[in-house]
Amino acid sequence: MLVDVHAHLTIGQFDKDIDEVMKRNKDVTIIENGLDYENNLKVLELAGKYKNVRAALGLYPTHAVEINDENFANVLKFIKKNKSKTCAVGEIGLDLQEIEDVKLQRERFIELVELARKIDKPVIVHSRKAEKETVEALESTGYKKVVMHCFCGNMKLVKRIEDNGWFITIPVIVLNSQQFQLIAERVSINQILTETDSPYLHFNKNERNEPRNVSYSLKKISEIKNMDEDEVKKNIFMNFQKLFKK
Repeated sequence: MLVDVHAHLTIGQFDKDIDEVMKRNKDVTIIENGLDYENNLKVLELAGKYKNVRAALGLYPTHAVEINDENFANVLKFIKKNKSKTCAVGEIGLDLQEIEDVKLQRERFIELVELARKIDKPVIVHSRKAEKETVEALESTGYKKVVMHCFCGNMKLVKRIEDNGWFITIPVIVLNSQQFQLIAERVSINQILTETDSPYLHFNKNERNEPRNVSYSLKKISEIKNMDEDEVKKNIFMNFQKLFKK
């Protein structure tokens, strides 16, 4: 019943020991998120090899603005063509840390959201240094099947996320992050999911993250909400089942 809705096991850090990693994480349902066309191919391959891995195909914000219109259209076609093999469109979103110009990012982000609507898949959304802009863009689409990945915006924006009926993830850095402790406290358990962003975002910066570490998030959420840990796990698994379809 462990769920990691946002992992990157196909970007190189796990190449040498992926089989051992997957043995350690066989009891975790993992959504592997794609970053660009080439990475999407690897995501499908991983999901095809391991039964506990589900594929999300996407286009990372910086990649979305680096490619030309033809290649962008090809990514959209690829995602649509493989809809039966996926459970979500992700990772997509906005990023103002690496690219300051938001106009093209926003246009292509909305196109990806609209594609998700057409193929009836949730979106898994990146919003680094662009939290307000991302929430506003999503609200403009009216789409409701939304997971906000590693959201670092203020509590007013968190309230908007909750009011919109979207889901928000609690990564394992909740152990030492006041931001995510506040989110875990304020957001309904019915709108919380767990993630690792493996291999990133381990609470110990010197360690490589793995999907099984969502257990740390579950324990911390149960402490913050004063809930039984098994009940938290059950609720988050039900949230996952409600939102994601293969």
